[in-house]
Amino acid sequence: MVNTERQLVRDAQTALQSVFDELGFAVRSQPAHSLIEEGYDATLLVTSGEIEFAVALQVKARITPQTALSVVETLNLLPAKMLRVVYAPVISPRVAEILDQADIGRIDEAGNCRLLSARHRLSIDRRDRKAPRRLPQGTADPFSPKSSRIVRAMLSEPGKGWKVRELAGHADVQVNPALVVKVKRTLLQQAYAVERDRLLYLRDPVGLLENWARNYPGPAEQVPMYFLGETKAAEAAVADWCRDHGLDYALAGHSAAWRLAPEVRYSVAAVYVEERGFMPDVFATISKYKGGKRVDTGANLLLWRPFDQSVLAGRRSEDASALKVTSAIQTFLDLKKLAGRGEEAAAAVYEKLLTGPLHDAAKRWQEAGA
Repeated sequence: MVNTERQLVRDAQTALQSVFDELGFAVRSQPAHSLIEEGYDATLLVTSGEIEFAVALQVKARITPQTALSVVETLNLLPAKMLRVVYAPVISPRVAEILDQADIGRIDEAGNCRLLSARHRLSIDRRDRKAPRRLPQGTADPFSPKSSRIVRAMLSEPGKGWKVRELAGHADVQVNPALVVKVKRTLLQQAYAVERDRLLYLRDPVGLLENWARNYPGPAEQVPMYFLGETKAAEAAVADWCRDHGLDYALAGHSAAWRLAPEVRYSVAAVYVEERGFMPDVFATISKYKGGKRVDTGANLLLWRPFDQSVLAGRRSEDASALKVTSAIQTFLDLKKLAGRGEEAAAAVYEKLLTGPLHDAAKRWQEAGA
């Protein structure tokens, strides 16, 4: 196998492992013996508690509707106990349709994927993710999950000057200093930041937040739920469930916006719950709280799986007894992703809580001519 093909397989394994890592599954590669003859290019063993299954991964540099039909025929010869998945850097809507109809999983370079299997207790459907941008060597995408922790911390204190190690060790960041250096280079090159006296300052926090909103992936998964009672009762039920099981949570989307900017109205709540809450044994206990259950229609609450735990950074509440809500920055990002009145709610949160600090920080460098 030539180097480009090997790299493609590695890219496929990395993309798939990233999905399972977010779900709390342990993933390890299986020995690669006679893979081509068996009809796939790599295998992964996925485990979580009592759940264990093998993934047969077929990798394509390019896949057309015609080749997709051939792939389906090949993968359908494999044992049903294996989760069969196709990877290609780009998967067209027509190819996706062919694979979906054949119950073949798929994932692309951007992380868009559909992995649905009752046998394997999987229900993952991610869409509208953009392919990773190619950045100059020595830089990093500031909006990737870990890098965005750095951006979040800086936007939370937009007028502050930061040292690299201070940012890396921040309680809500916790990344390798080398990553901070790469993100720093990107922010400087794109004129979002300036460096003065060995400190990094945001030069254009407004533009940085707007660009982040355009590149923001949203929750890793949205689970539609129904609880007895009104929306507020559903929110309280989830909060009680989380407290009883030691789970971090925060009301999000319109639920958070209503607390932060009360003029916002909504009928379907949203709550971020840390990854552990989606593990089968923990999730099963939610039925004891106002009869909570997953539904296909009629949901009055969405459980949001975080794309990164940092979405819970800066949670706030009015007092010790109040429900926790996402920070103004996180609420703004999530609302910008929502259809309907999401844009209107995002504007309300921005005007009430973000305009002053962000514009004051930007004005400092405008007056300095930086």
